[in-house]
Amino acid sequence: MMLQSTTTQEDPTAAGILERLSDLKNNPRETLAPYETFAAGGEIYYFTPGGFLYRRDPGSDEVGGYFCGYLTDKAWHYRTTTARQNATARQNGREVA
Repeated sequence: MMLQSTTTQEDPTAAGILERLSDLKNNPRETLAPYETFAAGGEIYYFTPGGFLYRRDPGSDEVGGYFCGYLTDKAWHYRTTTARQNATARQNGREVA
């Protein structure tokens, strides 16, 4: 499995996010952008460059959120580059292999 995590708190939502985004075969179209926030499981999350996932909790703004885990370099690069290029090609009517 491509999932990498060193979280100190159990966060099943974060684990699910990392697992889904690590699965390039079954979820090929999802893209990511650094610092773009998104909601999941009633929480707010974001990725920093390199694929590090953080959760924003009340009062965590000073420390930037709580570290939840990270994507492999391969998954991060795919989600920020390859998937985005493929989405743009689809929007422009070009075929994507």
